[in-house]
Amino acid sequence: MTLQMHYQEKYEEGLEQGLEQGLEQGIEQGMEKGAEREKIEIAKRMLVDGDLPVDKIARFSGLDLDRALELKKEREKKLQTI
Repeated sequence: MTLQMHYQEKYEEGLEQGLEQGLEQGIEQGMEKGAEREKIEIAKRMLVDGDLPVDKIARFSGLDLDRALELKKEREKKLQTI
């Protein structure tokens, strides 16, 4: 095996490994984004109900309290413009 062939083989191995890692990271990030979107949708549906305190919405949806409060403010602002 020549030195050039050895370098080519190592290059291809590195490229393949990099592509695999990139794909795995992309899938993981996509799943995390999807899970976050689902939490937000759950919280929004709970806010429509109007009877639940924001701390319970945060706890049941899996969002942190600050994010749940942001969603509540967004909803209130949206309702004022209607």
